Amino acid sequence: MIAWGLVFLLAPETQANLIHKIAAALKPGGKFLFTAPYQKCEWSDILTGRKSISLGADAYRRIVGAAGLILDDEAEDEGQNYYYFARKPDDSEG
Repeated sequence: MIAWGLVFLLAPETQANLIHKIAAALKPGGKFLFTAPYQKCEWSDILTGRKSISLGADAYRRIVGAAGLILDDEAEDEGQNYYYFARKPDDSEG
C-alpha cells in the first residue's frame, strides 16, 4: 500500500487511526510506504491549500510500532521527500 503525499493532509489523530487501519488490513508480510516530512511541522499544502501537519519521524515511528508494523527503512530523496517503509510481520516473526 502506498500513501504518497497524503497522510500529512489529515488531522494528527486521523493520521494515527489511518496507520492502524492500514496495519489491520495488511496481510502478513504486506508492505506500507508513506511519505511525511522528517521534522514536526505545519504548512499550507501548495496543491490543495489545506493545512498540512507532519507529526515528525519520532511520532511516526511510535505510531507504526504501536500499530504492529515493523519500520524497515527510512529514506530521503533529492527533492527532500521523506519515506517510511513499513511492513506487517509475517507468521514466522510472531
